[in-house]
Amino acid sequence: MHLSDSQPLKRRQRGFTLLELMITVAVIGILAAVAYPAYTGYAKRGKRADGRALLQAAAFEQEKWRLTHTTYTSTVTDLTGACSASPCYSQQRNYTLSITPSTDSPGTDVTLTATAVSTSQLADTGCTSLVYTKRASRVSYTPETCWSK
Repeated sequence: MHLSDSQPLKRRQRGFTLLELMITVAVIGILAAVAYPAYTGYAKRGKRADGRALLQAAAFEQEKWRLTHTTYTSTVTDLTGACSASPCYSQQRNYTLSITPSTDSPGTDVTLTATAVSTSQLADTGCTSLVYTKRASRVSYTPETCWSK
């Protein structure tokens, strides 16, 4: 059957209108504006695990050192399992380690600090330094919000 000349041909619509494209771009923009900050927050918190792992490895090495030397070391390179060079970087190089011996009880109390050095972690306000402190057989982690899971 042939179409007669009296029947108009239906025109097929091809592509999108400018309005449809603008609406799509606006929706994508709104989604990105919501998702990007959430993503960067998760990424910063995930990278904090790098600093916490450095501090936990250093604390373990401090205990090993104390078993044979009766005091904690104040030298980062003495912690051979956690650090082999100074400055001592975390595995992903987001943090460096520093040791502060206690002035109250030299050799028996110690503070280990992981300080952010990567650009992404320097932007992690409030958590640029993670601190592990051992005083009188009690361990504390500060700031607490940075250590939460």
